[in-house]
Amino acid sequence: MFLTASPKSIIAFAAIAMAAWILGFGLADWQARAAEANGASTIIMDRTQGSYRMVVGIIPARPVIPQTHLAIQVFDVSDPRPLRDTEVRMTVVTSGPPGSTAFGPHQVLNEQTLRYFEVDVPFATTGPWDVSVTVASAQGEETFVLPLDVGEPGASIQWIWITAVLAVIIAVGAWTWLTLRRRASSA
Repeated sequence: MFLTASPKSIIAFAAIAMAAWILGFGLADWQARAAEANGASTIIMDRTQGSYRMVVGIIPARPVIPQTHLAIQVFDVSDPRPLRDTEVRMTVVTSGPPGSTAFGPHQVLNEQTLRYFEVDVPFATTGPWDVSVTVASAQGEETFVLPLDVGEPGASIQWIWITAVLAVIIAVGAWTWLTLRRRASSA
């Protein structure tokens, strides 16, 4: 097939194949992001204090206004598995720059998955904030303080999708151009 094909046909085929590959990769990336949930969070703290070890991840990758999602895991220091069998009460309180509105105390829940305690923390202004996470269970009570530098949200450009769309446009354009040339030369 390729031995008798013109170089332009081969280029068009390659462009279409590349567009399909990029589009497939983009769809796979989108499905992986949808399935990751808290696995996509950025770890900002992994600290042991008292009888607890706390790991905190955030989405997006840096704290931003108007809110940031916290995914919190709590461990007994003697056990590498997250606390599940013990009733854990967790609250979050924030304090920010002068003039900012504090948040909390707010009860943090783990209704979606037993591995994480999750909460969306609103931030009204940029600047330094302290997020206090208090954990209470039969092993005692501890308060972890997370200093966060809250910023403006960045543009969320999905470069893989932009590239896929451009590749499809180029492939369709090349295919159309070659089809029109073939028709014109056979007429």
